[in-house]
Amino acid sequence: MMIEIVNHFIEALKNQEYLHAIIQQADFRINLAADGQVIQLVFYNGEITVEKEISDSLTRFEISGSQPAIAQLLEGKERLRLLERNGCLKVVAPLRMVLLLESIFYLTRPDHYLEKII
Repeated sequence: MMIEIVNHFIEALKNQEYLHAIIQQADFRINLAADGQVIQLVFYNGEITVEKEISDSLTRFEISGSQPAIAQLLEGKERLRLLERNGCLKVVAPLRMVLLLESIFYLTRPDHYLEKII
C-alpha cells in the first residue's frame, strides 16, 4: 500500500513541471517510515527514485508516522510541519530541509484533485 502511494507521488511530481526547478539541484535521501515499513526516496539531479536497498549510512533525514499521515503528506492534502506539530509525524531533518520537503510534498498533488474543481 505505501509503495503505491510513493509511486503515485513520484508520477505526480514528474507531471508538475514547475517543481523541476526546485529539485534540479537536489542531492539527498530521505526515509519514509510507517507501520514498520521503510521506503527510501532518493532525490538526485532532478530525479526522484525509490531505493530498493536502504543505505542508512547515506541517509540523514527521516519522516516517520502512521501510514494515513504519510499518505496525507504525499498526496499534498496536509502540510509536513502541521502533521509534525499535531503529533502525526516525526521529522528528523534541519528546518531548511523540512521547508524544502514541505514545499515539494505540498505542491506535488496528483492530477485528479483538479477534477473536483473543474
